[in-house]
Amino acid sequence: MDDIYKVYLHSPPHYFIPNAMYMVTGSILHKQNLLNENTRKEFFLQTLFERAKDFNWNLQAWAVLHNHYHFIGESPENAGTLPKLIQQVHSITAIQINKWDKASGRQVWHNYWDTCLTYEKSYLARLHYVHMNPIKHGLAEDAINYPYCSYRWFVEKGDDILKEQVFAQPINKINVFDDF
Repeated sequence: MDDIYKVYLHSPPHYFIPNAMYMVTGSILHKQNLLNENTRKEFFLQTLFERAKDFNWNLQAWAVLHNHYHFIGESPENAGTLPKLIQQVHSITAIQINKWDKASGRQVWHNYWDTCLTYEKSYLARLHYVHMNPIKHGLAEDAINYPYCSYRWFVEKGDDILKEQVFAQPINKINVFDDF
């Protein structure tokens, strides 16, 4: 195996490649809707943004739903920081959610899944998928009106050529764990 690949022993194994794109999905234990309030989604996003910045991950897309989230990010040179990034996001948000619910010590997060996106079309399709995720889960009729995903940001700030490429990609055949 090349030296640029770092492996985190996990089942399935996680491969960390510097400066690569990753899609991450995390879920709440037993599909509970613990992120159903806006303040909870806002807190989750704030924590994700802060920790991503701390670990030099460049977020490309995100969506926070009632019981799971997705994000796409470009890894830093030390891509092996992803487990620590996720651990901190999960720990900080679990503690706060449990405070709100007066449920000290309860397990909030179930797991997370990451995929290194090595093909451009796969990356583009997953960007499209993450932007449309609130619609898929019935939380918005138009993703531009859903404040807990990156769609509006992408439409307003994204490169026109990239937007055209992303929205041209079909999303009905991509394989993403999203049974929530």
